[in-house]
Amino acid sequence: MNANIDSNAKEEDTIINPSDQSAKFIQEFRDFTTFLRSLWGMLTGISIFFPLSNVFMQIIPLGTFDNGGVLVWFSARLFTTFATVASLFLILWTFGQRNHFQSTRKRATIQKQAWASFVFGLLALVVYLTAYYFLAVSAYDVLGWESADVRRLLGEVPLLLVYGIFFSLLTRAFVLLGMIEFFSREK
Repeated sequence: MNANIDSNAKEEDTIINPSDQSAKFIQEFRDFTTFLRSLWGMLTGISIFFPLSNVFMQIIPLGTFDNGGVLVWFSARLFTTFATVASLFLILWTFGQRNHFQSTRKRATIQKQAWASFVFGLLALVVYLTAYYFLAVSAYDVLGWESADVRRLLGEVPLLLVYGIFFSLLTRAFVLLGMIEFFSREK
């Protein structure tokens, strides 16, 4: 009988009160809006729209084959959507992991991680541009790909991934720098 009472007590302890969940959600939301109000937090929020701005300003090439670009199977919208969703996920995931950055020892490495993210993001951009222009100039001659060849996916899939990685790492750099400012405000 005591075992039955103990198991019922354990079940009651594991049931989360809905008002506690609401309070926790509201506190998380307040923390997130506080984070977004910092300078780096604002840049983090704006960085979600960086891939979208590329569609309008066309700084990073995303041309389709019909317009002199390399994309046959994927569209510029897919690249933009992928990069935007990946960046948004990274913001929310990193902010959710903010408790891991609260120790002084780990906080000291945040700036180094931000710089590393920025540098690797720029390297991803260089890889993207190199692969894009290689495919644009040499795909016919060197690889022998025709315009609607399925093998073009071997070029487009890595381009999609590296494009998303570039924007995600850039966003991660802003999030990490925002974390430094967020923790300095909490004190």
